[in-house]
Amino acid sequence: MSMQGPQQNGEDLNHQPWYHGPLPRQKAEALLLQDGDFLVRASGSRGGHPVISCRWRGSVLHFEVFRVVMRPRPGRPAALFQLEDERFPSMPALVRSYTAGRRPLSRATGAVASRPVVRQGPLRRSFSEDTLMDCPVRTEGFRDRKWSNSQPADLELTGQSKEDHSGAGCGPPRSDQTSASCHGGRLWPGTAHTSPRASLEAGTAGETLVLRLRRLETLALAGALAVLGCSGPLEERAAALRGLVELALALRPGAAGDLPGLAAVMGALLMPQVSRLEHTWRHLRRSHTEVALAFEQELKPLMRALDEGSGPCDPGEVALPHWAPAVRLLEGEELVGPLEEGCERLLRTLHGARQMARDAPKFRKAAALRLRGFQPNPELREALTTGFVRRLLWGSRGASAPRSERLEKFQHVLSILSQRLEPGC
Repeated sequence: MSMQGPQQNGEDLNHQPWYHGPLPRQKAEALLLQDGDFLVRASGSRGGHPVISCRWRGSVLHFEVFRVVMRPRPGRPAALFQLEDERFPSMPALVRSYTAGRRPLSRATGAVASRPVVRQGPLRRSFSEDTLMDCPVRTEGFRDRKWSNSQPADLELTGQSKEDHSGAGCGPPRSDQTSASCHGGRLWPGTAHTSPRASLEAGTAGETLVLRLRRLETLALAGALAVLGCSGPLEERAAALRGLVELALALRPGAAGDLPGLAAVMGALLMPQVSRLEHTWRHLRRSHTEVALAFEQELKPLMRALDEGSGPCDPGEVALPHWAPAVRLLEGEELVGPLEEGCERLLRTLHGARQMARDAPKFRKAAALRLRGFQPNPELREALTTGFVRRLLWGSRGASAPRSERLEKFQHVLSILSQRLEPGC
């Protein structure tokens, strides 16, 4: 199950009998008496990082587990946990995989954790252990925020008069340009003299973009279900994967150029419940090698670059730009990673959003050219609406439930389906 929101006991680290909290190294070693004995603790010398302590061949070995923080996204956990190559959506999932399959904790030592040492007494937690726990991700919706000239976007305005925003370059557009193009006034914190009407239009546009972001998230869940719902032969799931990869290739820049659609499809392919299907992906690489290579060597690097604000956004090859990173910033999502890299990424995202606003007429023209002669299928129109997809995934009553509750339940369903398809992977 995902680590977003409240968790069931099976995935809550506090409820695991083998988890001892901030246990000192020496005390951990005293508890491990036989080969195969193991426990998990929060290392005080490693900033609270999880460590698996295991006795093997007469010695106690300590294996630090790396916690990879993820950007919040529906269907994806807040962090992934990794020993060597493979990553897991939670510490309990990692421990289950290594103990159930009697897999070595490392290739170098061959140590196998097979017998958990049960914790005695209540669990004690430390402040540094917060880095280890499965922290919930904020899921509140779009909200009004107070913009001021202290925002990072104003770094480009140093030394300029606030009235002098009409020049070329990376500065924000004037308020009349903002309201006339993409109604993106709220993307430009340094814009001066924005009229009340422009502010209202900007707020409405911001809410519309957030709704579109929710649509992409819903489509990503539906795409994941298309794979995880294949309970038949392995070839059937591999064919579903191939179909999604081919769809992503058709949406990429230079083809349809629909980057929001590409983000939705890639969101499905990159969900942990889908990416953990080792046998299915192996079959795809064996039976559809070119498609698998395109996914690994072209689509994944492309999506990473787009999310980081450095991907292609030329209206000549893109019809619909990748606006999701800017919307997530508006929602208050925090950037993870080193401060310097986070600031650079923030500035790239804001600069890209400004450029999208300026190029809005070019994008409309590019989209019109690609849609020339297109005849929509009336029978599919309803099936592709956001409301229909939400009712399909959650039912009529579930579709009206709070977003965080809907996501939590559906992520749990996807995790169960994934485990049933390939147990213990």
